[in-house]
Amino acid sequence: MIFPRGEAVHKNLSTAYTDIPALLDTLKLGGFSGTIEIDYPEMKGFFFVDSGEVVNGEIRKEGNSGRVIGQEAVRALRSFSKQKDGILSVYRLAPEQVAIIASNLHHEILFKGLSTHFVHLDRFLLKLKEEHLTGFIEVMDREDFPMGVLFIEGGEPMEMFTTPKAGPSTFGRISIPIFVERATRQGAFFNVYGKKEEPPRHQEDLREDELLLAGEERGPGKSGKGFEDRLILLQEFLSGAERLVDGLFSEGAFRTAFKKASIDKAEEFDFLDPFAGEFEYMNGTISFTGEVDGEAFVKGVTECFRTVLSHLEATSEQEKMVSLKLKAGIESFIENHEERLKRLRAKEIFLSLLK
Repeated sequence: MIFPRGEAVHKNLSTAYTDIPALLDTLKLGGFSGTIEIDYPEMKGFFFVDSGEVVNGEIRKEGNSGRVIGQEAVRALRSFSKQKDGILSVYRLAPEQVAIIASNLHHEILFKGLSTHFVHLDRFLLKLKEEHLTGFIEVMDREDFPMGVLFIEGGEPMEMFTTPKAGPSTFGRISIPIFVERATRQGAFFNVYGKKEEPPRHQEDLREDELLLAGEERGPGKSGKGFEDRLILLQEFLSGAERLVDGLFSEGAFRTAFKKASIDKAEEFDFLDPFAGEFEYMNGTISFTGEVDGEAFVKGVTECFRTVLSHLEATSEQEKMVSLKLKAGIESFIENHEERLKRLRAKEIFLSLLK
């Protein structure tokens, strides 16, 4: 989660000269509410303090290799208190603000790297309302600077904070419509975390699910929830692969290879024909204006990716390592989205990429 920066009480204190247990005791006596942020060379940790009590904690390991939350994180951070190579800062927040943040730490990511270029944020919020989502949305601008976090409970926006480039974060539910409009106008990326609460099921809802599971979608071509879900999954999949390849080579390397593969596969999958102008992948976003069956769409895009993968495997040793990392990423993607892939009848297609 992107965390709010409240009023700075202490900034950039060295842990070599800061007794963390004593600091926590002092904050408890004063009924302090806010966050304590500690940067160590191989990890970053947070205490969340509500009215003097440590109510939650989080540890983020170097290189996004994992995170620990809850009392396990609190105990671990206390045990690191004698390390002298950390930098500590303390930020004050209102107790209710700390409570909202601390209660949302456990949520897992549902959608990653969505772009307002493709997904209308206001319409997406309506979809989350229909699905009774509880969790939060973190929003970044095109330079990956955090813009803010919107908290949702049972599908309803309940609170948000914005993160200016200077000064403390600003909380306020009244600013939600303004924030959504600004993010849409400027262009932004957002991640969605949470869990979906099951609303009461009606007969028409059950019928819609039956159609989706049977491979049928409402309306012609790309209309319907099934196609949208497939496109969002493919977008996340390709953007992850793009970051890996471009990080090891140069910016644009993946898109160039994928565009060439699209041309190679256009005869088999018409919608990929660049001269038709229906399909485009750019900046982590898929744009599609044509009409095609949902399963054929998944098949065509993954076959393009297979062509890119084959090209990498056929070249130098460095590219072979990239291929191995991409396959590891495919396995992780399948594991993280297994149920959705099964529901959309796409799991076997992605598994075939590993053969």
